[in-house]
Amino acid sequence: MKKSLIAFAVLGAFAASASAQSSVTIYGIVDAAATYATNQNPAGGNKVSMEVGQLLTSRWGIKGSEDLGGGLKANFNLEGTLFNDTGAAGSSFGGGNVSTGTASNLFDRLSWVGLSGDFGAVLLGRNNTLGVESVGLADPLSLAHAPSNPNVAFSALNVGALFGSFGTNTGGTELRQNNSIKYQTPMYSGFGAAFMHGFGEKAGDTSASSYTGVSSYFTDGKSGVALAYAELKDTTGTGKLTQWGGGAKFKMDDMLTFRATYAQTEVNAAAQVLINHRKIAVFGAGVDVALSPTTTVTGAYYDSKRSGDLAGSIKVDQFIIMPKYAFSKRTTAYASYTYSKADKTLLDPTKATSAVAGANAVADLTMALGLFGAGQSNGSRLMVGVLHAF
Repeated sequence: MKKSLIAFAVLGAFAASASAQSSVTIYGIVDAAATYATNQNPAGGNKVSMEVGQLLTSRWGIKGSEDLGGGLKANFNLEGTLFNDTGAAGSSFGGGNVSTGTASNLFDRLSWVGLSGDFGAVLLGRNNTLGVESVGLADPLSLAHAPSNPNVAFSALNVGALFGSFGTNTGGTELRQNNSIKYQTPMYSGFGAAFMHGFGEKAGDTSASSYTGVSSYFTDGKSGVALAYAELKDTTGTGKLTQWGGGAKFKMDDMLTFRATYAQTEVNAAAQVLINHRKIAVFGAGVDVALSPTTTVTGAYYDSKRSGDLAGSIKVDQFIIMPKYAFSKRTTAYASYTYSKADKTLLDPTKATSAVAGANAVADLTMALGLFGAGQSNGSRLMVGVLHAF
């Protein structure tokens, strides 16, 4: 009996030691909002709906690490989108929008394994692009309203109709890249940098469907600035999409935080005539006002402009006010009002009289991000929701 007790104690101590050296965490966000939107079709019709992931995209994930000794760690992260209005999980790379519930890839958000240590970190698999991480640092809404946020849709390449022919995914959203390797430097006095390359995996052409990006950033824990640049190639290796931008966040005091971003994407793809020399530029500015430790009001503005392809250009402005109340560190109630307007009435592609007019109509509707429909030049949206993190 004495020997058994000693053996049990030794095994218990060993198990405790092993547990301290490795960990696995299941986490997630469940977010939903009731929504009322105006001017959703040519007749000016309104829409009432349940929308998910409006404060932060609903998701679930598994992450873990193991201490290998000498400061070296092995890490992994698997994360997928949740559509908690229907119960679906995972989003197709070809869906082109985080609000599309076409389940296809269980871990569509992140899927990587890597090592970290004094040298920094290396991540292998499906990673966030450096552009979304840099712009996300200072996005006026902190990346809220992802399906209609211009920085998510355009600056982060999340609209498949615009960006799906470039990069490693070969279709759909390019906000994240398959088959990629990302290196992040250690932080030195608040400064850091990252490099990322996604392999197109096409035999005989190492540049086709590839992604290459670099970024640099600084933060003091409260304020910060980040810049990023990337090039994505199409399936032929000759067409190129360039992406650059950045943002700055300044926390003046415990009450006021200011944010500003600017990003631009440009296509140079002679073989793709309809999108040759397309430019989309997004400017964003916002302020967070902390009225109390639990109540914050965010005001945001976005200016999105598309030019260089087809005939003419289109400019869309968004104005958002969003109060938030934190019941706890894990549960937040929120409301928001969005007003959006274009510099012209949107065309209806079903009534276009020529191919050019039809293509312009599709381009206009894409820029509206679902906030108002064909035949309209503005729209408003009111939503009330709750987010719970686990």
